Amino acid sequence: MSLKKKALAVVGALALASTALLSVNTASAATTFTTPVAPIKGAVKGGTVTILAQGDFEHLDPARNYVGGTLDFYRLFTRSLTQYRTVNGKTDLVPDVAADLGTTKDAGKTWVFKLRTNLKYEDGSKITCADMKYGVMRSYNDDILDGGPTYAKDFIDNPTNYKGPYTEPGKDLPTVICSPKGDSITFKLSVAIPYFPYVTTFGAFSPIPKAKDTKQNYELHPISSGPYKIKSYERGKQLVLVRNNQWDAKTDPLRWNYPDSYVVKMGADQNVIEQSLISDSGAAKTSVSFDTNIITNLSKVLNVAKYKSRLFNFDSAYNRYYAINVDTVKDINVRKAIQCAVDFKSILLAAGGTSAGSYANSTIPKSIKAAYRNFNVCGRDVSKHPEAQLDQAKAFLAKATNPKTTLRLAYRDRGVEPLRAAALEQSLKAAGFTVIMDKYPSSDFYAPAAKRGVPNEPDIIQTSWAFDWAAASGIVYALFDGRSMTADDAKSNQSRGNFPDLQALFAKADVSSTAAQEKLLGDIEQSLIVDKAAHVSVYFETSHYMAGSKVGGLQVDGGYSTLSVLGAYVKK
Repeated sequence: MSLKKKALAVVGALALASTALLSVNTASAATTFTTPVAPIKGAVKGGTVTILAQGDFEHLDPARNYVGGTLDFYRLFTRSLTQYRTVNGKTDLVPDVAADLGTTKDAGKTWVFKLRTNLKYEDGSKITCADMKYGVMRSYNDDILDGGPTYAKDFIDNPTNYKGPYTEPGKDLPTVICSPKGDSITFKLSVAIPYFPYVTTFGAFSPIPKAKDTKQNYELHPISSGPYKIKSYERGKQLVLVRNNQWDAKTDPLRWNYPDSYVVKMGADQNVIEQSLISDSGAAKTSVSFDTNIITNLSKVLNVAKYKSRLFNFDSAYNRYYAINVDTVKDINVRKAIQCAVDFKSILLAAGGTSAGSYANSTIPKSIKAAYRNFNVCGRDVSKHPEAQLDQAKAFLAKATNPKTTLRLAYRDRGVEPLRAAALEQSLKAAGFTVIMDKYPSSDFYAPAAKRGVPNEPDIIQTSWAFDWAAASGIVYALFDGRSMTADDAKSNQSRGNFPDLQALFAKADVSSTAAQEKLLGDIEQSLIVDKAAHVSVYFETSHYMAGSKVGGLQVDGGYSTLSVLGAYVKK
């Protein structure tokens, strides 16, 4: 068993503790949600909500989408087997295409989900169990549909070594089974996964009709199963959603459909978006951004009464960190030198200072008590001593038997990420390194940065993560398990770690009880950071999003740690 990546998450601070997430069982999972989500008080239909974005979506294909804001947004037109519902600050797991949350009679090794049988796509055709199975099967072709989570491929038993419908068009995945009437779907897993109903929130568990699958081009117009459909999509410029009249609110426990349309405008820079939303004039009144925090102008709006109703501040599950590529930085003393050179203080300052986040030694948040470890990085408590340890960095570099003093740093051209990368560059230079700055486009970063053995492969990757569910199993497997990688793709294991001693612990964790597994995964992360020096967590983000005064219905989503537009409406 192996797992994979994400830049998105379930927020523990929003009442999703790890114990709750891992408690799905036959009794509780049998609950059926047959009624639509309750209306939002004061909401009205009509108008257009504009979403301001710095760049395009990395992917809209459900099988390839693994970015938090997009995972929230694409729910407007993509339904999955299960999904998260946030209402009035409370987040629940609910069945979506499924009619229940699944049942298991063997402690999580086999899962059966009832299916809603009256759902339609935007063209009026019926959503079938076969479509759900095909959506799962196509995710196995992650060589072609790269960038997405690999949970289906990792968890589902694969006795025939099935490789996906593009590679093996005539073959079947026998461990995903539709009932004769098509009213239920069964998954036979390779090991018991008690939290599998949380896994099925991801896009690999979305229905896709085989006849409409256009492979890499599917993301240009994924066929809608939700309340909206794509009217037009001009990559890098604009996406327009309009109502899908085939969607029936009575079948949907989590979505609303108040605006007539959503328009995503792409290409504005950080400060332009901030200034536009702050000004609240013209079209900005009905605009919002879910990928741009207010940072540059935060001091102008934070704790200012007139902005309070449309400024959303919350502690995020997103951890901002650096992966050190052990494929290219082979000497542990060089990796330790990099860790010591990291100046947490200057990096957080570049992100906006202490209002932008809080220092962190670990990618596991403290709220996940069974797994979190309070360990030092380069011998320092980073909360008390966030500054660079340059003397130690130079000493480690001097000890290296395979010195590598020129490093390639990969980062996205988005928001304050170039500023954070520049702060790290200065610290690394002060420690004796030469740094080559590799700036990637904001809409094409995670997959290219994960390619192995390519020219100009990065040595350090500036990236981020929020847990896929509120447990160490939603973090550590995805980020650090060597089994998630292929020879040419690190997936979300950006450090490329595949250490035999840690892999032995992963194998032990696979078959351990939940409590024992969480402890083992915490041990693995600590060892990978402290002993292997393959990773540096810097801070957990504090988010500050803003909307125009005419946008209502926005809420912090507990499923994806972002400001959600799912219930947005235009105020009269």
